[in-house]
Amino acid sequence: MTLIVIILDAFAAVCYLFLAQGQSNALITVGAGVQIVITILLLILTIMFNGHRRARYWTSTYHPFTFRFGIILLSLVGNA
Repeated sequence: MTLIVIILDAFAAVCYLFLAQGQSNALITVGAGVQIVITILLLILTIMFNGHRRARYWTSTYHPFTFRFGIILLSLVGNA
């Protein structure tokens, strides 16, 4: 699932580059629509994640995310 998120994030970055260089309204509309769809897909993948969400170690105040779930959350936050 993490690999799917990385691929979606790379696709979103490429779409953003086209969106930033777009001169026509149609290209901007399509690019914004693709960004919205990718963000919704990332939200669904974040909710459906079945692996460990928290690391096994923690201090008294800090309970960190696992590396895989951290990548998924950072991708969601970056695209949203």
